[in-house]
Amino acid sequence: MRELYIGRADLSNQIGRPATCEYRVIVRTLPPPLCCESYGVSITMVQTGERAEVLDITVRPERVEELAQLLLAGCVTPCTLGEIVADWL
Repeated sequence: MRELYIGRADLSNQIGRPATCEYRVIVRTLPPPLCCESYGVSITMVQTGERAEVLDITVRPERVEELAQLLLAGCVTPCTLGEIVADWL
């Protein structure tokens, strides 16, 4: 499994205290007989270490990149990641 850094968002102005989230795409290689890569996303709150991830969302890299950019643009936090991904699907 590997992670690809997408970006970080500073949420300090929105919540009134220091808060930064980092966004990553998670890449897993699926074993035979599938033999393909599966993509997910993760968000980590830098200050607290709180992390959420959703694995195996898609096998299409362009779709997970689209999702990751939407998460970053929307300043999604770890506690709401699961709901946002469910709505996106």
